[in-house]
Amino acid sequence: MQWRKAAVVGGAVGGVALGAAAAYNAANARGAEPLEDPLGGESGEILWRGHRIAYSRQGTGTPVLLIHGLYPGASSLEWRHTVPALVDRHTVITVDLLGFGRSDRPAARYTSALYQALLGDVLSRIVRESCAVVASSLSAAHLIALAARDPRQIAVLALIAPTGVAHLRDPEPSESATTRLLLDAPIVGNTIYNHLTSPTRMRDFLKAAYADDRLVTSAMIDAYVRAARQHGGRHAVAALVSGVLNVDVRAALRRVRQPTLVLWGNLARQNPVEHAHAFRVIKRDIEWSLIQEAGDFPQDERPDEVNAALRLFLERTGRWSPSGPRLVMT
Repeated sequence: MQWRKAAVVGGAVGGVALGAAAAYNAANARGAEPLEDPLGGESGEILWRGHRIAYSRQGTGTPVLLIHGLYPGASSLEWRHTVPALVDRHTVITVDLLGFGRSDRPAARYTSALYQALLGDVLSRIVRESCAVVASSLSAAHLIALAARDPRQIAVLALIAPTGVAHLRDPEPSESATTRLLLDAPIVGNTIYNHLTSPTRMRDFLKAAYADDRLVTSAMIDAYVRAARQHGGRHAVAALVSGVLNVDVRAALRRVRQPTLVLWGNLARQNPVEHAHAFRVIKRDIEWSLIQEAGDFPQDERPDEVNAALRLFLERTGRWSPSGPRLVMT
């Protein structure tokens, strides 16, 4: 993953003096205006371990929870084309994970166990009933681990280019600890992070993630940079690029009993479609949908095809409990 490679390149900081670095960071921080809910609907938040977790809810019917991936600039904006396609038949809930989007970004110890615990509490405190869960990339791996260990509130799974079998399975090698220390350092860390999340870097990341890079507009780049540059954003990303959020789901995948759909862009580069074969070998009853002419974000690049596959899957497997009482927003 290019974020990991870029983070360990010494040239990110180069010979910048601390004073100049502090001025550079301050200049970048001035552009980080608070985020608004990009999807509309009924916005709310819960307090989780002392930190705000933001979510939104819209539509009626059986509940579907959408979980965005983990990468710099990640947020529920990832589901901008998915929510409108599902709200006519489902109560659709999107959540910004700790360290991302509109949720708090504390200097916490971010681990795979933390995110799995958060997902479990989101299900019990926000959804509050058995539901379908749609998750992408590294978050999909954490969902697999949770579904295998505690399946009570997860009725069906839809995974978009999940990791944890052939990709982002093991912790990164020795330099990962150094990477995390550098990013967590107050001035140097901000300097490295602002370099990693510059408009140029974000454009390169998005163009590599989309099969058709003409879809990567200036407005899209600005939205991702703004999301990444929220105060405290570097802390979760430090854990991400150091590899401590990686999770091996091979054993967990064998224990998953819920109906499972895997979707993959046939032109994905960061997590290429060849990795999908390993999932199908481990769990032979998995359903499979290959999205043509799509990269690592097929739900955004080819939404009609992804939404059609999701709707068909949910209609066929969607006999979980009907929507119950909603959580009162705090």
